[in-house]
Amino acid sequence: METDVLRELGFTEREIKVYLAMLELGSTTVGPISAKSGLPYTKVYETLERLIAKGLVSYTVVSKTKHYEADDPKEILNLIEDRKRRFTSILDELQQKRKYSEEKQIVVVHEGYKAFKAMFNRIFDELKRGDYYYAFNFKEEYLDTSAPIFLRNFHQKLAQKKIDDRAIGSLAVKGSIMHTFEGIKNIKQKFVKRTTPTGVVIIKDKVIQLMWGERPTAIEITSPQIHQRYKAFFEEMWAEGRSP
Repeated sequence: METDVLRELGFTEREIKVYLAMLELGSTTVGPISAKSGLPYTKVYETLERLIAKGLVSYTVVSKTKHYEADDPKEILNLIEDRKRRFTSILDELQQKRKYSEEKQIVVVHEGYKAFKAMFNRIFDELKRGDYYYAFNFKEEYLDTSAPIFLRNFHQKLAQKKIDDRAIGSLAVKGSIMHTFEGIKNIKQKFVKRTTPTGVVIIKDKVIQLMWGERPTAIEITSPQIHQRYKAFFEEMWAEGRSP
């Protein structure tokens, strides 16, 4: 039984044989240990060095000959506690690695008006009061399509839930964008001179690239890492943007 327990604790077969032999022999030289354990001298010497390194064996020198003795088996408990302390010191790092591995990055393409609309309906259902919806507005080439009507209706729905609804657009199309969202008090708008992403939505753990045309398409990226980068970029531009 003791061999099974020691094996489970990580001891090798040789270490178990030598250590148990020494517990029975008391202070002794290599010869009796070899005979008791059934291991050749060379293997006994190698194993003794490992057990000494673990703090489970000590020796004295008598007439130029080493006499080895197994330390109190309670030292194994100290060895286990030491391993536990060392493992605890890296536990947070290991858990962080696991967390990153669990944060799966998923890309889904929603193609066609029905799929596009279904995605927005799902987003609305998932958003809770107090959540945020950040967006980089479409540019001029989209303003003469049905995109503004679709998005206006969606932002009106966001207002019902009191979502933190913000959008950043180019100063070049400020007039058209303000006209599109006129009367929707919940949405906050800012405008910047520099180039911005086009039709990008940022919500919790997701970044969505919108493309309008004859066949509206949305590329939905679920990735906490990518989301955080885009969110930080949006907030940076928001801080430097101009209010209407």
